[in-house]
Formats: sequence, structure tokens, C-alpha cells
Amino acid sequence: MSKQLLKLDVSGLFEAKVGEHGLREPALEGLRERAEAAAAAVQADRGTGWLRWMDLPYRDDVADAIAASAKAKEGLFDDVVVLGIGGSALGNTAVQSALRHPYWNSLPKGGRGGFPRMHVVDNVDPARLAGLVDVLDPAKTLFNVISKSGSTAETMSQFMLFRDLVEKAVGAEKVKEHFVCTTDAEKGILRPIVRDEGFESFVVPEGVGGRFSVLSEVGLFSTAIAGVDIRAMLAGAARADEATKKPALGDNPAAMLAAALYLCDTELGAHVHVMMPYSHALRDMADWFRQIWAESLGKAVDTSGKTVNVGPTPAKALGATDQHSQIQLYTEGPFDKVVMMLAVEDFGGDVTIPESYGETGGIAYLGGHTFGELLNAEMRATEIALSDAGRPNLRIDFPAVTPETVGAFFYLFEMTTAIAGRLYDIDAFNQPGVEAGKIATYALMGRDGYEEKRAEIESAPRSPEKHILGV
Repeated sequence: MSKQLLKLDVSGLFEAKVGEHGLREPALEGLRERAEAAAAAVQADRGTGWLRWMDLPYRDDVADAIAASAKAKEGLFDDVVVLGIGGSALGNTAVQSALRHPYWNSLPKGGRGGFPRMHVVDNVDPARLAGLVDVLDPAKTLFNVISKSGSTAETMSQFMLFRDLVEKAVGAEKVKEHFVCTTDAEKGILRPIVRDEGFESFVVPEGVGGRFSVLSEVGLFSTAIAGVDIRAMLAGAARADEATKKPALGDNPAAMLAAALYLCDTELGAHVHVMMPYSHALRDMADWFRQIWAESLGKAVDTSGKTVNVGPTPAKALGATDQHSQIQLYTEGPFDKVVMMLAVEDFGGDVTIPESYGETGGIAYLGGHTFGELLNAEMRATEIALSDAGRPNLRIDFPAVTPETVGAFFYLFEMTTAIAGRLYDIDAFNQPGVEAGKIATYALMGRDGYEEKRAEIESAPRSPEKHILGV
């Protein structure tokens, strides 16, 4: 029997451990039939509509093509820049911070095994963009432009900037060597640009929303070009897929996680779901989680069109850093939170604390221990403190942070989100609230076809002067 890639411990959610503010076993038992039906319904829709992300772990042809493209570019570029936002960026960022050296971009090229520095540019803050321009040599940089529609204002404005800089650096004939685009197979604004300019491209698969796309071409190209084993990451996702196919609630980690967190929200009033990795490598997994949980489950209407305004609020913390900033609130503030800790057994390297002050009682006890021991003691201490304070908490254990465990984690939470959507009876795969903001941006920036919206915005009442203050 193969070793578990991840282990889920939900005992800290229940009243037996945290008292009156915990879940009661009868509540979970009462939800069992619905949760198992929700998980079965997700499996029944597998590979259709917006659930085609379930097929991503098994596309060997795509993995082979991406690996070959990455191999062909070895040694050609000093930097790779991913241009994307939301689902086109958060997964890429999470993979890079999880599976590369924590100071990857500061290492000399030899220390990176010859692989390039990596940058994921997920915002259009002008100072940040200007700073990136300062440190890049466009002639030695590859840009991965990710937008399914090709109309994403943030991504396409960045593309326009860097394409201009590359052309000035290398000439029009060589521009195509510096861009790889990931977009729709046929439709959208970026696909004709790809054809006209001769850019290499990959396809955003049909039926795979951005927040479910990290295991597709959207996330795999930057992963491969940084030297990460994408086949191992997909194999980990496939392992999670097998585990989450099991019909019984007690055997299916995604169904159990979805059911328990749904009950925390709807029965306990624990509407804030905090992800707290006790591993710096996993810190950006919490950002990825925040998008998939918020964008999927925060909905105004249910599947029948009834107004429900549901959705837990995801938050992030980092152990042990936020023991010194947030845990005070979590242990003594409102009973409106559930804390999900991510723990790592083997950090892949450790440092021993010197026994420098053996006569100084207040710190002598630290000498001889490792920092890994200290961080995991901090995690266990937080778990105890939360439980003693009656605060629901759970833990997901990673034996190590590897491509396999990272792939398994992504798939586990994708499946958990899909099942939770069924429990809330909402569409977990649309995002009307996001689209409203996009339309307003198009109007404000003068895009053709949005003149009526711009006029509506400009005619809206101005804020009263009494509501505008200064310092």
C-alpha cells in the first residue's frame, strides 16, 4: 500500500474536542445522505460542462508537449515572466513558492540548475511594473501570456508593454521567440494575435474555469520551465482523484471536508475559514484557496434563482508569523472562524539551533533542537490553544512538500469546492460578481461597445462633500 500523500484530521471541529462551539456528530450524520449525494452528483457530471477540470490529471499528451517545450528553452532565458491575473496567476505563484528554493530568484544561475528566475505579474500597479522593467533584460526574457478571452485588461495591457520592450530590444523578426501564449483554442482576442505573430501557444481547455486551471496548461508551463516535474504533480492529483471518488462520507476526504466546513458555516456561524500553513513554502497555497473558495461559493442566488447571498469568507494566516498578530483574535474574539492548519513533517532541509547559551534558563531549552521541531511545536501549540478556547480547527498533514503532495492538495480542494457548491445549492463555476467589475473597467477605460455603461457611471450621484475627509 502506497504512503498517503495527505492526511486530513477533522477531529478539532467537533464538540468532543472543542466543546459547545464545535460540531455535533448528529449534525454530520444528518448531512451524510446529502453530502454523499453531492459527491456522487459531481462524479456523475465528470468531464462535462465546467467539470472538465476533473480530467486534467490524465492528459499525458499535454504534459509531454509542455515538457518538450520547456526542455527546448533550457539555457535560453535568464527570466520567465507570467502575465496573468486571478486563476491565471495564483496557482502559478503557489507552485513556484512551494516547489522552488525560497530565494530562487536571488540564487546564481548555477544554483538554480540553469533554470530561469521566475516572476508572476498579477497586478497592474505601475510602480511594481516599472520596477520589473528595471531588473529585466527583455532580450533574455520569456513571457507567458495567459488569458482565455484575450480581453483581460490587466494581462493584455502588460502584454502590450512587454511586447513593445522586446521589439525594441531584439527587433520585430525575433519577437515571437520571447512569447508563449495560453488562450482559447479558437475564440477571443489573443488567438488571432498568436496566429498573426507566430507565437508558440497552448490552449486553455474548454470547460476549465480559471480557478480550476492550475493543473492545466495555465499552470503547467511555468511549472515545467522552472524545472519542476509536472508529471509527478499530475500523478499526485490523480491519487487525490481516486481518493475522492469513494462513495462513503467517512472514506472520501473531499466530501468530509466539504460537509464539515459547510456545517461550520451554516450551523455554527463560523463564516470565516482561515487557512494557516505552518510552512513558508505553502504560504501561497492559502492565497490560491482564498480565490477558489470565495469565487466559487460566494453567490447571490441558488440554482432555482432564489436570492440566498451565501458563502463563507476565506482568510489566510501563516504559522508561526501570525501567532504574533492574529491568534489573539482567533482564540478570544467572535466564535465566527474555523482554522485550517497545514503541517509538514519533512521540510526537505533543517537547521539545528546552537547550544550557545546553556546557562541562560530562558533560552537554553532551545539549543540542540531544530527549527523544524520548533515550527511544528508552534503548530501543535496553536492547535491546543484553539481547542482549549473552544475554537473549531482542522489539520492537513503533508509528509513533505513535493510535486506529488502539491498536486494532490490542488485536486483535493477543487473537489471539495465542487461538492460544497452542491451543498449550498449554488453554481460553483460562474462568477457574475467578477464580470460586473470587468464591465465597469472596460467602460471607464473607453472600450468600444461600453459607451452606455460609461455614461451611466458618469451620471451617477457624486459622494456628498461631508463624506469626504482628509488628514
